[in-house]
Amino acid sequence: MDTKGRILIVAKKEFILNGYANASLRKIADECNISATALYRHFKNKEAIFDAVLEPLVNKFNSISKEVEQLDYELLKENRLDEVWSIENNQSFHFELLFAENMDLVKLAVKERKEWFKRLILDVEKESTYKYLDKMRDIGYNIKDFNKIAFESLMDSYLEAYINLLKLNVAKEELLEICKVINEFYTVGFRNMLGF
Repeated sequence: MDTKGRILIVAKKEFILNGYANASLRKIADECNISATALYRHFKNKEAIFDAVLEPLVNKFNSISKEVEQLDYELLKENRLDEVWSIENNQSFHFELLFAENMDLVKLAVKERKEWFKRLILDVEKESTYKYLDKMRDIGYNIKDFNKIAFESLMDSYLEAYINLLKLNVAKEELLEICKVINEFYTVGFRNMLGF
């Protein structure tokens, strides 16, 4: 493994253990058997290291978003809109993002940059949803007029419901069941609001 990769592994542990504010760059450098000066050859500052540690999470989110968006458009072309809504229950986007392989990074992001993390998700979901609704209108679907502020507030509370689950220490099966309940609750409201 190269030095930069080693720094990221050690930095991730340090940030998780001590948080961003208390993480020690000297400790990271020492554990990597490099000088603090050498650390700065790879990363400009602590913020740059933290951003690089969270990058796999951002990449995972972007990848999942593109997959779900592509599937949604395929279902729209085939006039299978009920299946668009069932994606959340069957291929839980939020579950895969928040509770799968990157859960330690999610917890770190929520602890240290909760609003940034929520914006990352909500901005993409909002933009994707509005583009999808425009496409539906273009091909003749009747979408209800709705209050965008209310819609975005509900999207925020939907994500917050998931984020609150990070505090729980329950088995995966129970977590999946809780996610299903959350999805079903919000799906009814979103469908009623949008009219399809």
